[in-house]
Amino acid sequence: MWSIVISLGLNSVLTHHGTLAGILCTGIIGGAVIPLVIGALSDWFGLKAAMFLLYVTLGYLFSMGLWARPLINNKTINQ
Repeated sequence: MWSIVISLGLNSVLTHHGTLAGILCTGIIGGAVIPLVIGALSDWFGLKAAMFLLYVTLGYLFSMGLWARPLINNKTINQ
């Protein structure tokens, strides 16, 4: 999934591709931190409430896929 998110993000900007790639790659760190945060929140509020954080992060990725406008259009889709 990350390869799709990174390529879609890089095709959505005209400049500063290196900066955007660095920001997107920091999301990999989120994959190591978010489970720890969910575990801590589940101790305080219960697992059902803590899993809402996972839905927030996945919703952000889903919205990026919906609203990103790539600069290069795929000819097989947009004919």
